[in-house]
Amino acid sequence: MKKISKLHDVQRKYREKIQNKQESNTYARGWFLFILFAVLLVVVSYFFGGTFMPYRTI
Repeated sequence: MKKISKLHDVQRKYREKIQNKQESNTYARGWFLFILFAVLLVVVSYFFGGTFMPYRTI
């Protein structure tokens, strides 16, 4: 019985570690998607002749 409780404790620690990692991953992924979207918007606007950027000359 002692073995099972020890294993359970290890599992709980491991699960908490994974959860913390997942939270940081979602935060990083959100920033990454935001930057990716901004870059994509700039590239698309450049191809469409500065539709989103009026100050850029064609």
